[in-house]
Amino acid sequence: MIECLIIGGGVIGLSLAYEMARKGQKVRVLERNEPGQEASWAGAGILSTANLDTATDPYERLRGLSTQLHSRWADELRAETGIDNGYHCCGEIRIARSEEEHANLRETLKWHSRHNIPARELTPQELLELEPKLSFPIHQNQILSALHLPLGTQVRNPRHLQALISACLKRGVEISPGTVVEDFEIRRGRVEAVKSTTLTIRAKNICFTSGAWSRPLLERVGVSLKLKPIRGQMVLFKAPKRFFEPIISEGPRYIVPRRDGRILAGSTEEDVGYVKQNTPSGVSELTRFAVGLVEDLAQVPVERTWSGLRPSSPDGKPILGRVADLENAFLATGHFRSGLFLSTGTAVVLQQLISGEQPEIDLTPFQMDRS
Repeated sequence: MIECLIIGGGVIGLSLAYEMARKGQKVRVLERNEPGQEASWAGAGILSTANLDTATDPYERLRGLSTQLHSRWADELRAETGIDNGYHCCGEIRIARSEEEHANLRETLKWHSRHNIPARELTPQELLELEPKLSFPIHQNQILSALHLPLGTQVRNPRHLQALISACLKRGVEISPGTVVEDFEIRRGRVEAVKSTTLTIRAKNICFTSGAWSRPLLERVGVSLKLKPIRGQMVLFKAPKRFFEPIISEGPRYIVPRRDGRILAGSTEEDVGYVKQNTPSGVSELTRFAVGLVEDLAQVPVERTWSGLRPSSPDGKPILGRVADLENAFLATGHFRSGLFLSTGTAVVLQQLISGEQPEIDLTPFQMDRS
């Protein structure tokens, strides 16, 4: 019998399937479209840095565990599949051009110091030497402060997802694309079967990893979930060669340079329901942001634009654990802008929970009915 039926084939569902398969468990993944698409594919692949050794609260421990696992997973996925997910430490520069962001950077510096993570405040001259492409805002005296985070890391989302899919298939995970879940058979507080238009599937456990679509799915089992989709638009520039090295960010927006010359600019945060299309205003906003930081991008063509719907919880933290009143149903969603980053740690603790083990991180603060 299937140990776990995972509903949702994004980075969270695929990571959980991979982790469970590595433990020798039989897993099947249902995906309404193609696996590895939607918000998982649409993200920038920025991996935050956290320190498991200094983390005290569960959320910081989840971040620290995820940081610890990403380099290991990158190596293991490459060894298993031959796919390089683009994991590399490129560093990150965070800048502030407003008093609000200036205050945020001060708190960021204090946080890094508390957790023994390298971070350095930069003078304008040091910033210019570190990244000459930022000469325009520096010479215009626009930048109030800047930090260099040398451990800033990135992966290529599409490649990471390709590697996960390939590794899952090699380990016997059954992935069913184009499978829309329509109903559930529930008896005595258990999900006995999941029904699509063509299939009825039984499994020992069910896990909802459907991102922004988790809320309407859970409504079908009588569960109300505090979750909503937030649209994030993206713009991709294509230069003939590598343009600059570090990630450059300001508040929620960023520019991410890829090794092949592509530069990704993101991201908007729009509460527009399940509307995924790009808008002229969103693309224009991101283009202005990118060119305002790196003036030379004005001469670089835009290759494409896209958007994704990110699952947002009221407090911005993931929803992980058991589904209320359903003995064998579990949930992992609400990662918002940190889905790929937190996917490794989420997979490990959910695998432990589903398998009846004590998760190495306390999941109480992540439960769906938290206040």
